[in-house]
Amino acid sequence: MIYLLVDVGSTYTKLNLVDTEKNEILGSASSYTTVETDVREGFNKAYEKLSKKTDVKYDKILGCSSASGGLKVVAIGFSKNLTTNAARLASLSSGARILKVYSYELSLEDVEEIKNSGADIIVLCGGTDHGNRENIIFNAKKLAQESIKIPIVVAGNIDTQKYIKEIFYKKGVPCEFTENVMPTTNTINYKPLRNAIGNIFIKTIAHAKGIDLLSENFEVLLPTPIAVQKAMSVYAKYLGKVILSVDIGGATTDIHSIGKTYYGEENVISPPIDEPFEKRTVEGDMGMRYSATALYESVGDEPFLKFGINDAKEKVEYRFFHTDYVPDNDEDLFFDNALCYIATKTSLERHIGHIKKIETPTRTIYKQYGKDLRPAEMFIGTGGSLINSDDPKKILSAIGDLDDKYLINEDIKYYLDEKYILSSAGLISTVDEQASYELLNKYLKEL
Repeated sequence: MIYLLVDVGSTYTKLNLVDTEKNEILGSASSYTTVETDVREGFNKAYEKLSKKTDVKYDKILGCSSASGGLKVVAIGFSKNLTTNAARLASLSSGARILKVYSYELSLEDVEEIKNSGADIIVLCGGTDHGNRENIIFNAKKLAQESIKIPIVVAGNIDTQKYIKEIFYKKGVPCEFTENVMPTTNTINYKPLRNAIGNIFIKTIAHAKGIDLLSENFEVLLPTPIAVQKAMSVYAKYLGKVILSVDIGGATTDIHSIGKTYYGEENVISPPIDEPFEKRTVEGDMGMRYSATALYESVGDEPFLKFGINDAKEKVEYRFFHTDYVPDNDEDLFFDNALCYIATKTSLERHIGHIKKIETPTRTIYKQYGKDLRPAEMFIGTGGSLINSDDPKKILSAIGDLDDKYLINEDIKYYLDEKYILSSAGLISTVDEQASYELLNKYLKEL
């Protein structure tokens, strides 16, 4: 079977032509994503480049997209540390970018802010099954009263669904219902929410900037983060290993990890919440182009000064205003490498769990927060700036420079997705998991 695999990214549109029977990439090409006008323009340019390299004949075409920064979600829950956090983590694992989270009872000011947020989807949750009912019903009424037209996915206490349906249907609020994102305390049920958000993506978000027309002949259309996550999940399953990856893009830096949260060590207290086995975090302030100025504002001059860079603000502003810029000299390539390193390290700090030492009269114990990734054996890097770097291993080595409190394997092995195959393998995994695994096993390069 020969597949044409299309990834419409926020900066570049990438095409891979893959023969799964031969386990071979027949050809690849890319072009700048023309999200400002019509994404078909960028696709056609990439297709023309591919046609000059190989005979483009294929059986099926599969696609994914993160153009325009991907899915933008507002998450609303009850308890900040429990259901709201569960909604946030589950939404991230669904390929979304979180704009803001709200806890407890919404105010009129909150609802007005949500209406003007630019969100594509609202995730409304609250209460474990057969637990608290009042909070999610209160928030549903508040949203309905203000005539919210943003699609709402309701993923809360199942006892409240029929009441919320009546509230929303009477006011014409667009909504879908799925299983509770936290059916029992401390447990995240993220896959049903992921499917619900994916369905909304197909029906509504994909219509932006020509993606609906481009994807008319696609057998599959997914958010790019979901494609990457599927590739990671299949690869981890076939290897029988805990793995993680970093995807450094123009707008965001994504971290994916596949593995358990907690391993039950005798002197380690379990974390407050059991995070998704397939965990994703996305940092909207850690992009190489669209978010370059936001990255600088988040970290300041200090990490750049460690690289001997004194004009970081000027350089990130240039990249922000010239999102198609590709470094054409050693100085700018060095700066992009530093930018990649800082984005990677900062994003890892936000994703990986850590421990806090607690001294007692008889012994030392530890409180775990977040996900334990000490068993992780592979760290995979992807994204244009990383793949085109002259020193990708240095960038990925940011994981080894984390503080000792972080729960990560110091001897982890580094791999580079130099053929842009992760999202393509994820698309193939929807129809052939074995072929997806074999493709990754062949083309991921150990550094």
